[in-house]
Amino acid sequence: MTPGKTHDTTTALPPHRAELARGWRAGIARMRFPQSSPLEAFSILFLIGLVLIAAFADFIPGLVNPNFPYGDFSAPPNWTLNGLFGTDGLGRSILSRVIYGARQTLIIVTAATVISMVCGIFLGMLAGYFRGFAEHGVDLFANTMSSLPPVLIILALVSVTGTSVLTMTLTLGILDIGTYARITKGGVISQNDRDYVLAARALGAGHGRVLLREILPNLVPTLTAVVPPLMAGLIITEGSLSFLGFGIPAPAPSWGGMIAGSTDLISRFPLLIFGPILAIVLTVYALNTVGDFLARRVDIRERQL
Repeated sequence: MTPGKTHDTTTALPPHRAELARGWRAGIARMRFPQSSPLEAFSILFLIGLVLIAAFADFIPGLVNPNFPYGDFSAPPNWTLNGLFGTDGLGRSILSRVIYGARQTLIIVTAATVISMVCGIFLGMLAGYFRGFAEHGVDLFANTMSSLPPVLIILALVSVTGTSVLTMTLTLGILDIGTYARITKGGVISQNDRDYVLAARALGAGHGRVLLREILPNLVPTLTAVVPPLMAGLIITEGSLSFLGFGIPAPAPSWGGMIAGSTDLISRFPLLIFGPILAIVLTVYALNTVGDFLARRVDIRERQL
């Protein structure tokens, strides 16, 4: 390798794979991450910490099982690990249940987001590229989903299929398919006449090659910017369903379920709901802040093009 030059690892790949890798790398490179504000840095660090704590909750020294009694309900919160937020009506550590509830929430919301993105991007690319009947069908589905209250849709599906983690994940995944489809469709339409797309078609590239190698990589920044706020909306919806009793089945901890289980005691012990409410507020705030930051970076990049 010549001194002073960087080594391009894509040259070691077959030509078609090297081309695909360069296309994806160019799309991801459009997302710039300059120095963030203190609130944006806090949001990023909070989300990273939340994911790590939820993932490795079983390995936190001294953290008790969230479903087993820990102490006396009448005992006030203390500075010990499990007693930081006190105990619930059954003597279980609220902090432990908040941490394990975060795991449940993040798993459900992440899986639902993957379902929404995969289905929405697929439908949006078909609608934006082929237009016509595909576009009308996707628009009809997206408009129908956006006109109905999300909680009512999920309650209807859950009441028919029964309450379970799988059911909630699938129903939450259906909610945002229309949103991702609309965003993807708009991005595809805006790129249909770009030089690199026209050049690929002139060289004989098929529809699949144009969509996957030329258009989709350039949608990565925009899609990345909308994921955090949509995930925040799913967290609120999941918490609302758990509060109404249609969410994660007991005794598994959930933030909404913890709030619902404390309603009879809130008037005398308002600190019972402090832990789960704080977790919901901080997580939703962090996701929205990160989403605004990413959207601003994408907007700046688009104005520079």
